[in-house]
Amino acid sequence: MNCRLCAQNELRSIIALGQIPLANGFSADKIVSDNRKYNLEVMLCGCCGLAQLRDVLDPKNLFSHYLYFSSFSDTMLLAAKQLVEHIVPTLSKNAFVIEIGSNDGYLLKNYVRYGISVLGIDPAKNIVKKASENEVPVLCDFFSKALAKELASKAKQADIIHANNVMAHVTDINNFISGLKCLLKPNGYAIIEVPYFLDLVNNLQFDTVYHEHVYYFSVKPLKIAFHRHDLEMFNIEKLAIHGGSLRIFVGHKGDRPVNKMIDDLIIQEEARGLYEQSTYFKFMRSLLDLKDNLINHLSELKKEGKRIAAYGASAKGTTLLNFFDINSDSLDFIVDRNPKKQGLYAPGTSLEVKLPNALLDKKIDYALLLTWNFMEEILEQQKAFREQGGKFIVPLPHVKTLV
Repeated sequence: MNCRLCAQNELRSIIALGQIPLANGFSADKIVSDNRKYNLEVMLCGCCGLAQLRDVLDPKNLFSHYLYFSSFSDTMLLAAKQLVEHIVPTLSKNAFVIEIGSNDGYLLKNYVRYGISVLGIDPAKNIVKKASENEVPVLCDFFSKALAKELASKAKQADIIHANNVMAHVTDINNFISGLKCLLKPNGYAIIEVPYFLDLVNNLQFDTVYHEHVYYFSVKPLKIAFHRHDLEMFNIEKLAIHGGSLRIFVGHKGDRPVNKMIDDLIIQEEARGLYEQSTYFKFMRSLLDLKDNLINHLSELKKEGKRIAAYGASAKGTTLLNFFDINSDSLDFIVDRNPKKQGLYAPGTSLEVKLPNALLDKKIDYALLLTWNFMEEILEQQKAFREQGGKFIVPLPHVKTLV
């Protein structure tokens, strides 16, 4: 296979997780939820440096009906509100803002409050319906260059385009970026957030790998990708959210001065060995050691008669539980705030998703924190569980029990 960005035939396997079910393949049928697994393997391009999945599934099967609602995370809501409050003073009253992958309107509703015209683009019909309740107009479709051309022809070019944690999902990265170029006004710019691959490698965040994430971005290939389409990253902010993310600002090439930090980050990536295969031999060895440590820890707790559940019916939880072979032998159930997942079974595990109160009602002793990226928020929400004596187990980058 050839690289999806630069088309060169220099891909090599770096993170191989085997047969894993779909991250959000939660089902009312326990049997169905245990089947339908697909190869999950990350390849690294030796030419442009882009990390990408070997096998890509049909996006229509992944995103047309989606169970992840951004508004169920207080952290996400606050981050969106703060970002919009920072941007609005820089906009004119007749500005137009577009968000690709707008989910339930959690971000764009903040612009609406200021009277700014917005448009969301999202392919999930159930989530588009929820966005309308937030008075956010959403076009139910996959973003593409063709759709961007259609919008541009109707004078719908944007001053700001947001794309939070969506660029990793697209199958054709060049088509996506070309669409951005077409949809931006001459002095417009895009604000794009992606999980940072360097943080993934440094902190053993293998559970960020799942079939919905086609790409794992670092600064070097991002710079190459935008330059291919006469766009340019002019600034980058490093964020703590999701275990480490990049917020990148992209405009038309030559339109704005470029922050030196961009090239400094590339130098750091190369010094870390991010583009060398030997780095991933060490990564996989560490991952297998982590697997042994967590399984042994859970086994010892079970022998002591402790009751263990998991917190977070998350996409990353699907990867972790299935790669580590953790199921109903070790855990009693999973809890999650999202009512759309409650009552369903987590893929590949036979574990039912319950309300968070089940931690108290079932007198759980330990909760494996699958949504570790929202740890502070969850610890605050689960004060009663901790006061009852409940403890959280954080699974990575090393097994740690919070007391």
